[in-house]
Amino acid sequence: MKSAINQYPIIPFTLRYIVLHTLTYLAFGIIFMLVSQYFEYFKSDPIFDMVMKPSDALTVRIAPLVQVIRGALLAFAIYSFRKVIIGHKWGWLKLFVLLFVLTGIGAVITGPGSIEGFLYTRFSFNPLIGYPEIALQMLAFSWLFCRWQGKSMHNNNN
Repeated sequence: MKSAINQYPIIPFTLRYIVLHTLTYLAFGIIFMLVSQYFEYFKSDPIFDMVMKPSDALTVRIAPLVQVIRGALLAFAIYSFRKVIIGHKWGWLKLFVLLFVLTGIGAVITGPGSIEGFLYTRFSFNPLIGYPEIALQMLAFSWLFCRWQGKSMHNNNN
C-alpha cells in the first residue's frame, strides 16, 4: 500500500486536500451559520427566499458529504500547480488567491457575490454575507494544507 502511495503522489495529495477542505468547510460553515444566521437572512430577502433551499432540505443536510467530492475535484485541478504552491514561503497565499478568485469572485456561475451574479441577477449584494466565511475558510485551508503537504514532502525526501 505504501509503495502504491509513493508511486502515485496524487493519492496522498488528494486525501489531504479532501480532509482539510471538508473539515474547514464544516468548521467555518457551522460558525458562520450560527453567527450570521444565513437561513434567516435568506428568508428575509424575497429573491433569496425563492431560490435558496431551507436548512432542513436533504441536499443542505448532505452538503458536508458532497464536500468530499468537491475536495477531490479541486485537488485534481490544483495538483499540476503544486510545485508553484507547496514548499514556497508564500505558497499558501498563492493557493488562497487562486481558490478565492476562481471559486468565489470570478466563478462563472451566476451566483450571489460573483461578477456574473452581479451582472445578470437581481440578488442583493451584501459582502458581509458569505465573503467573510469563504475568505477565512480558504485562508485556513490554504495555510493548513500547504503546511501539511510541505511537511509530508520534506519527510518523504529524507
